[in-house]
Amino acid sequence: MNQFKQHRSQFFYPIIIYFTVWTALSGCSLANYGKLKSDPAVTRAFENYQAMPGYKYYYRGTFSRPFVIIGIKENFELHSNLWVAVDPQSKDFRTVIERISLQGAGGTVAPWGLTIFDASGRDIGVWYSALNNAAVEVNGNQIVNLSPVGTVAIGNQPQ
Repeated sequence: MNQFKQHRSQFFYPIIIYFTVWTALSGCSLANYGKLKSDPAVTRAFENYQAMPGYKYYYRGTFSRPFVIIGIKENFELHSNLWVAVDPQSKDFRTVIERISLQGAGGTVAPWGLTIFDASGRDIGVWYSALNNAAVEVNGNQIVNLSPVGTVAIGNQPQ
């Protein structure tokens, strides 16, 4: 019996130490990232093709198959070749929203409206897509990373 306890402790202590270190490092690496938070008002705004004043709009993907449209508050700068600017007063704005709205058509997937927050909790913009997860990294007023993460979410938008 004593041998069993000795072998068990030799096995469990390294695992406990590994998970403790992994948890600590994970917390540090995510400390600079913001998040997306579900917002039914944002969903309604996009569904009604309403551009909010004081925002610059961009989409990601090709014009024929966009998968995310965002509005970034004017006091923030988004520097990325992966995002394409779209004028919210143009026909293209409506077209991009319509194409994103078709994601999951006939299924259980529907685009969600979300608010984009930086790591300190500042509201920096809005997001509309069936993808509801993103890496958000802001340095001052420079958005250095805004990248969709994961796969299309299935289910109803949380309220």
